[in-house]
Amino acid sequence: MTEPDYKRPFAQADFRGYFRWNKELTQKLGGYLYHACHEDELRKILDEGKLGLRSKWSLRLPKHGLCTAPGTWTGLNDYQRGNRYGPLLIKFQLNVLNGRHFMVFRREDETRKRCFFVQYEARIPVYSFEPPASQGQTKEPVLWRRVKADASFDESSGGLSLKAGAIYDIVITHPIPLDGCSISGVKHPICIPGKCDGIDLMKSRKLAREIAVEQFHIWMKKNDEFRRFLDRFPGASGASINLK
Repeated sequence: MTEPDYKRPFAQADFRGYFRWNKELTQKLGGYLYHACHEDELRKILDEGKLGLRSKWSLRLPKHGLCTAPGTWTGLNDYQRGNRYGPLLIKFQLNVLNGRHFMVFRREDETRKRCFFVQYEARIPVYSFEPPASQGQTKEPVLWRRVKADASFDESSGGLSLKAGAIYDIVITHPIPLDGCSISGVKHPICIPGKCDGIDLMKSRKLAREIAVEQFHIWMKKNDEFRRFLDRFPGASGASINLK
């Protein structure tokens, strides 16, 4: 049985080239970078203060076979009908990708187009790109094929937009700090990782609020102003605070 696109190792046939994510691409594309997770995973992310490398990705090398490395799966799609990877959604400003280098892989079938950007900072070619032969002549493989990231998107009102119906997965191989991100509960109708039976929107939002209150208490305890406040008003310790 063939594995789904998001599980199959990347291969030579999927490879398109390399590019560097820059400020211009961020400005033209807009939108956000998303990562969905479950409660235990979010708590670890918050404790570490960054989205670290909590998963794996694989590619199949022409000579050495299957190679698996640490990474974390994120994406550009905002799933309005619910996220199938977790009930808690971290939303990053897209500029967290500025300056990172990526390999581009594409897969397409009768029902879906899928584009993968895999962060790769080593300056050593992984695959060569073999252009199609023309007029019976074989072209030499290109060892370091640079591509324009714009080609993976549609032009839209002077900027760029996601191609209709396409899925954009981004595998990061270096952590992303949580500075400037937002976290919310989302509908989680089906759990692809198999960690739960799905969670409705009301329950996921309640869970996100509970975690937010816990994080607020942790932050307050580390805050010098709050400690000075308790020294002045010791009776306030243990009081309930309603966040409006």
